[in-house]
Amino acid sequence: MKIRFATANDIPACIEVGRRMHALTRFAAYDYNAERVGQNLHAVIETGQNANGTHCFFVAEDDSARIVGALIGCVERHFFSDLRVASVIHYDVLPERRMSGAGFKLLTAFRAWAENREVFELSVGINSGVELDKMNRFLTRLGFRQTGGNYALSLAARTSN
Repeated sequence: MKIRFATANDIPACIEVGRRMHALTRFAAYDYNAERVGQNLHAVIETGQNANGTHCFFVAEDDSARIVGALIGCVERHFFSDLRVASVIHYDVLPERRMSGAGFKLLTAFRAWAENREVFELSVGINSGVELDKMNRFLTRLGFRQTGGNYALSLAARTSN
């Protein structure tokens, strides 16, 4: 399993992997705008992945150079503090590759990237609604502690009385 920074050449494959992952999550009811995804991935690659960049985009490749997972992260200061925090924006591994070590290696690469930026804390939020117990065990084993929860209220399906 190889972990590396994504390039513009990876965008079409990432869009398709993203489409598959999207369909497996609580976000399946949202439209999947492939053009918007491509624009956002391109922006992360072009503006964020330099020596002082605030964003990163890692991909996990299998032995056939097929992308099987990705992690997009950023570094920012909290509204109330000058301390820098590295946060995961997006993190996924194809279901059939989840026990391959790809997830661990992606998170390890993100941690090293964040440490190079001298962050105070790593933050990983899981809002996909997928395999929450497994993710909790995985992250806890890596030293993370749960600090909150995610809640959503759909306003799209309002009914009239």
